[in-house]
Amino acid sequence: MLPIHMLYRGLRLNPNGEALVDGPVRMTFRELVDRVEAVASYLQERVPRNQSRIGCCGHNNWQHVVAMLGIFASGHIWVPLNPRNSRAELAGIAEAAELSLIFADEDFLSLFESSERTLVVVAGTSDAHASVDEICDSHKGRRPADIAHLQDQIAAIKFTGGTTGSPKGVLQPYRAFMSCIASMLTVFGFDGDDRLLTVAPLTHGAGTFLLPVMGVGGCTVLLDGAKAPVISDTIEQERITASFMPPTLIFSMIDHAQAAGIRYTRMKHLIYGAAPMSPSRIRQAHEVFGPNVAAIYGQTEAPTMIAAITAEELARDENLESVGRPCPFNEVQIMAPDGTILPAGETGEIVVRGDLVMRGYLNLPEVTEKTIVDGWLHTGDLGAFDERGYLFLKDRLRDVIITGGFNVYPTDVEACIATHPDVVNVTVVARDDEYWGQRVEAAVVLADNSTTTKDDLLGFAKAELGSVRAPKAIHILPSMPINSVGKVTRQSVLRIVEESEQTASSS
Repeated sequence: MLPIHMLYRGLRLNPNGEALVDGPVRMTFRELVDRVEAVASYLQERVPRNQSRIGCCGHNNWQHVVAMLGIFASGHIWVPLNPRNSRAELAGIAEAAELSLIFADEDFLSLFESSERTLVVVAGTSDAHASVDEICDSHKGRRPADIAHLQDQIAAIKFTGGTTGSPKGVLQPYRAFMSCIASMLTVFGFDGDDRLLTVAPLTHGAGTFLLPVMGVGGCTVLLDGAKAPVISDTIEQERITASFMPPTLIFSMIDHAQAAGIRYTRMKHLIYGAAPMSPSRIRQAHEVFGPNVAAIYGQTEAPTMIAAITAEELARDENLESVGRPCPFNEVQIMAPDGTILPAGETGEIVVRGDLVMRGYLNLPEVTEKTIVDGWLHTGDLGAFDERGYLFLKDRLRDVIITGGFNVYPTDVEACIATHPDVVNVTVVARDDEYWGQRVEAAVVLADNSTTTKDDLLGFAKAELGSVRAPKAIHILPSMPINSVGKVTRQSVLRIVEESEQTASSS
């Protein structure tokens, strides 16, 4: 079975039901399948070689969904392109992936027009290029050739975010997509009454929820770049029951709802991932969304569903800092540096194997061999299981701070500081230090009208953590910087801290 077959399953279950909503555009499953098949037929005609690589760069709009699903239905390889990346990054990805054709929204065409690749406009018009709208008309009624024979091949090449080095092209096979879909349906139990709000970029984690919901006959509602008030209105007007959001977006939703006195009673699945949420923030989310907050843990190399925790489980205090248990279709262990599998309670590297795991990195066999060893994907994340089988993340291996010979996990420090009632957000970074080797420092965002000082927070952290793990300095920021996929990265925070210090020293 291929991922695109989930769309056809939704068609069988709910042919005249709403499948996709984008503002005034409301599409049934029949209408959506017609458009997807038109695009797939066009691609097979225009790029006849199977498994050609097709880039897709667009906003969250119906044309983007149709293009993405059309790529899947054509038997070609989807290469998502994040429009928030720089021109140089996008050009590098397009070159490395050897793209045959690029779908791009009208306002992103200029990012690619210097290349010799065929361009198709996702949303908008162009005298020089075909558009998704035109293809849906010109190829209406055509059905693509069957692609069932490609089930052992590659579905997508996704390039890693580049926050820990140069982006690498991750080869995601069809089996990884199907494992992800199967885990989502098993863990979250989506059904035909679900209405999924997709507000985070389709090119990343949010896009992986489309086919599971479509596969049970549910509806997807699209928003692009919306702020909390618009998202809030859409949740109510469209009777939204499910959404995936990064923590930064959930924080803004919490703040808006609390200020406006709003509660979202229809939501059954508010799923977060990409970054941790502190227990205090999860409790706030419970106040706004009810006990309906869930979490997922994955990475590009093993997409989305390495582990997950349901809303029912996350409603219990002992689970607030956990990412849940391994998903049913992959195996997860904690491994020591020598390859030994560690027992519950011991911290080591999280490793995973099964259908969810990538085929490897594009044109990087040596890196692939170091990352997948004896069938185990080495995630680079540190974690531990408790006696109940719940997984708790510690840190990225490279993020561990070694200070005075002691290992300090930034997430442990962040979890402590986040319990202070005036702390809205916190990120811990490492600074070079001649005496300690590295020293622990923290950047925080404080609640409005807070009178808490840096010294107050330093004293609080030292009392809770002890002198070794407590930050040596606190930096108060107006807001946390986020990258193109809504994540707060330690590198970006460190850069802001260093720039502010340079500015202060020169003034």
